[in-house]
Order: sequence, then C-alpha cells, then structure tokens
Amino acid sequence: MVNCMKKNAGGRRKVLKMEEQIYLAGLSRYEGCSLKEIEERTGRNYRTVKKYVEMEDWNEGKKPRKKRAEGIEPLKETIDEWLKEDQKRNRKYRRTGTKIYNDLKADEKLSKLLTVGKQTVLNYVSKRKKELFKKTYKTAMFGLHSICEAQVDFGSVLVITADGAEETWNELIVSFPWSNAGFGQICRFETKECLCEALQRIFEYIGGVPLRILFDNMSSAVVHIEEHGNRKLTEMFMRFAMHYGFKAEFCNPDSPQEKGNVENKVGYIRRNYLLPPPVIKSYEDLENANKKLLDDCTDDLNREHYVRQDLISNLFEEEKKALISLPREPFRVFKVEKAKTDGYSFVRFDNNRYSTSPEYPECEVWLEIGTSEIRILNEKYEQIATHKRKYAPEIMPLIDFENYVGTLARKPRAFLSSPYFPTLPPVVQDFLKKIPYKELKNMLLTLVPIIREGRIGDAAAVLELTEIRTTDDFTAAYKALTEAPQQPESVTTPSTPAQTPYLPKLTQYGALMTKGGA
Repeated sequence: MVNCMKKNAGGRRKVLKMEEQIYLAGLSRYEGCSLKEIEERTGRNYRTVKKYVEMEDWNEGKKPRKKRAEGIEPLKETIDEWLKEDQKRNRKYRRTGTKIYNDLKADEKLSKLLTVGKQTVLNYVSKRKKELFKKTYKTAMFGLHSICEAQVDFGSVLVITADGAEETWNELIVSFPWSNAGFGQICRFETKECLCEALQRIFEYIGGVPLRILFDNMSSAVVHIEEHGNRKLTEMFMRFAMHYGFKAEFCNPDSPQEKGNVENKVGYIRRNYLLPPPVIKSYEDLENANKKLLDDCTDDLNREHYVRQDLISNLFEEEKKALISLPREPFRVFKVEKAKTDGYSFVRFDNNRYSTSPEYPECEVWLEIGTSEIRILNEKYEQIATHKRKYAPEIMPLIDFENYVGTLARKPRAFLSSPYFPTLPPVVQDFLKKIPYKELKNMLLTLVPIIREGRIGDAAAVLELTEIRTTDDFTAAYKALTEAPQQPESVTTPSTPAQTPYLPKLTQYGALMTKGGA
C-alpha cells in the first residue's frame, strides 16, 4: 500500500488515510488545481502533494488574474486544443504555461499572432485549465448525455457449467449513452475483483478510458453510504479509478432510472448475444466467451442510432477520440491476505484447500487472490505455488504436484497411491507398476527433473518406442531421443601425421588439351 506520512506532535509519522490520498490527487485531476494551490488548501507538505498528484501507478499559488489582454484572442483556439490533449495525460506529461508560451514563439505562423507577453499567456492557461476540468468532470450526468461518459451495471446471465447444469452468473455492461455503444463481459460473481478486471478488459479492448462513469451503489465499489450522501468506497475500487483516471459518479439509492441507458443495454446484450447460454467448463472457455462477446458488441455498432441519423460505429469513433489514454502499466487486480498452512502444508481459502510446498507446514504465508488464480507467497514474498481459483467447494485439495514430486519420489509406494499418479500418461503408469521396488525408486528420482521441466510426454514416447527394463535403459534411450547428437572432438598428438589437402596439378592436362585442340 502506498502510504503518505506526516509527523505528529510527538515526532512520530502518521499514516494518511486512503481517502485523503485520493483527495490530494483528485484536486488536480478533477478540479485542475496546481500543486501550490493544493498545498495551501490542504496544509500538506509540497513534496507530499506532488507525489500523489503525479502518481500513475495506484496497483499504489497565486490566483490567476481575471483580466487578460484581447491580444490573446487569435491564439485561444490553439491553446485550448493543446490543453484538451494534455487533459487526457497524467499531470507530469502535461505542458506548463511556460512550455505553451515557448511553443507559440517557436511556431512560425503562431509567433506572428503572439502580440502579448508571457504573463498574459500564463494567466490564460491557468484560468482555462480550471474551466476545462470543471466542464469535463462536473457537468450534470443526467438528462442530455455528454460525449465520452459511460454507465456501468451488473446483470444476471445463464451459463452451462462442466457438469451440464445451468448456473446463474453475471454480466458487466459498460454503455456510452451519447453514441449508444455498449460492451459486456461475463463474470462469475459481483466481487470487486470481477468488477475491476471486467472494466480493465473493456478499457483495453476499446483502447482508452471514459472521462466519467456512472455506477449504482454496488457493493463491489461502495462499502456504505454515509451522511449527506457521501460514499465510503472499497480501497481496490479507489485505487483502480485513480490508476485509470476516470471520475466515478454514483446514482441516488433505489434510482435505476438515472442510468437507464445501461439498464436497457444489460437486457439487450443478454437477449441477443448470451442466449442460448454459453458453455463454460473452464477458465479458458470463459476467456473465449468474453472475447467473442466483445467482438459481437463491436459488430452490433454497425446499426443506426435510435435518434441521430448515423451509425453507432461512427458516433463511437468520435467518442474514442476523447478517451483517456491507457496507463503504461495495467492495474494488477488482486487482494492480499495472510493465511496459515496446516500440517500437510495446505492453506485454506473460501472453503477450498490449496497446496504450497512440503517445507511450509504450519507457517504463515501470503495469498494474492485474483479472479482466476491464487498465488501463494512466503514471508519474503517469493512465489511458492500458483493455482486456478476455485469458487465451488472441492472435496480434494488443489495440489501443485511439481512442488511435491521430489518428496513423493523418495517414497515410492506413497507415489503410486498419490492423487498425482493417475495424472501420468498410461504407459508411464504401467511401467512404474511392473518394475521391482528398488528399480522403482531409481526410476522415480530420474523422472523428477523430467516432470518439473514439463517433459513427461517425452518420457512416455520413450517407453512406447523402446523396450525398457531398467533405469539405465530408460536414461540412455531418453537422451538419444531428446538430445542432439554430438560430433566427437578431434584429438591431435605429436605423432599425428600432418594433414595437407590434396590439390591436383592440372598443367599437364592443359598441355594435352592444347595439343589436341591444335
């Protein structure tokens, strides 16, 4: 977690709350305040303000003069265009007033129109920044929709799971009321991880981020509604919104009509593209279904807008020009929890047990929990194991056998009766069952590095192609199959005769040819 520190009366450093960190950055992003203004407004140290205003990765003055010379009129349009371009970038990549003044002077055409001094340009830039930010982030959300504003909502959908049963899952829809474009993603639940990951996939697909997004008071974003309508937001959602730079707005409680466009889009996409229910038996099926859904939503744009006499695709292309640029680093969607392993070195999460490694019984570990996988880290934050996340309770624990194969190989009978044994190719199972106990132990120790390298298929091919009786036979055949043949190196000793290349003398043949030709 990114922390902001401040010394209290006792000299100790006090941690700033996440809301205060977001507030510092929001004064610049959403209100266009300068660093000096934020420092004066909040009483925070200048370096602290600068740190959070310029922060890109959340995965963690004097007032301008009102009077301006009329001589800046011919340049206002150009300056406004530059400021609108900069508005989509992080603060530290925006042009300052001085930079804009210097660029105006450097341009051959614009310099002829520049009849005012530097301070006049600085004053106009400062004033115009505030006006543009206010127009972008503080216009009314309801009624007539502004370009590049979005609405978000969850809806329910049916999917067919691995056992052939129908289950109720969720779809997350992002709609753009101005153009009537809409995009969807299938989610297992309405968790904050699912919300952020689905939004992230849609942002990356369309190539940018809406300026402002309207949500209802979904629990994945809002912890609770406080006095005077203020929202207590989940930390992950706050970080996500700041990382991608959009302004989050929320409906009044029990007022779905305030985001009617996305409410309609939830049913429209479900009826047209998610019936009959998609078959989702694995995480790979979910990824493929979501990719297809985004492509279907794009094809749907090739129809006429219900009011404007133009294709939705053409209108959405106009909206895309105003999107905020994607950050250089994607947001890492996961939460971190501490857990303790049991005597078998398994850790429990959401009624499922996940393996770590034999050397971690009854000790504390860290869990990085995402929507699709769980990473288990030791106290030094080194990765121990990675598992596909299971949402339904499983009777058997989920075991990463690569971490246990070395231990199992030292106990041959335990290996043959372990849950991992049936996952081996049948020809390998048959061979291990029929060889003597002593040979079995040697063979297992030979297979350990092969299994860890993910080459058990090559071992199966050796057993199918060649008659193998001992571990030595297998080792020789496996090397012959998998290693490139090596040429023996030449050896030279003092008694080795000198080797000189033979070059035939062709002068005599040439003389004979000359005589014959004569």
